[in-house]
Amino acid sequence: MTATNNEVSVPPASARTEGAAVLVLEDGARFEGRAYGATGQAIGAMAYTSAIVGYQEVLTDSANAGKIVLFAAPHAGITGANSEDAQAESVLASGLIVRDPSRRASNYRATRTLDEELVNNGTVGIAGVDTRALSRLVQGGKEIRCGIFSGASLELSNDEQLALVTGATTGEAN
Repeated sequence: MTATNNEVSVPPASARTEGAAVLVLEDGARFEGRAYGATGQAIGAMAYTSAIVGYQEVLTDSANAGKIVLFAAPHAGITGANSEDAQAESVLASGLIVRDPSRRASNYRATRTLDEELVNNGTVGIAGVDTRALSRLVQGGKEIRCGIFSGASLELSNDEQLALVTGATTGEAN
């Protein structure tokens, strides 16, 4: 990571080591992307926002606690993160879905990138998915359960991932 002229940057997404990620919807639909933020798994109801700005406020809003937030705007993260804009001391959303996250923070108040904010809070994210298609699914107010899987949780079978999303059991002993 480098910082010059009030810009905080991370390597391009293609150069990062987090690797692949998958978003699984409760109906079994799967969206492949790349890991963003912390790796692991996040399960919850999808919350939708079409706001172009205010992503840090959305992620720290208690109304989104435990939810996986879908940013309909294709780009997020350009202003980075700072303590002044947070609604809570930490990210309350359990996950983030974004099309094209900014690779650097370009704001004089930024103290870290959005990616770093997610990693620091253990918030699992996925980038590079078709957020327009997902937005059409949730715009009618329908609640959709979903899960983001990256890192070691990608080793779970498709059926195991879907069972986690739907709350079903796989029939195997724990």
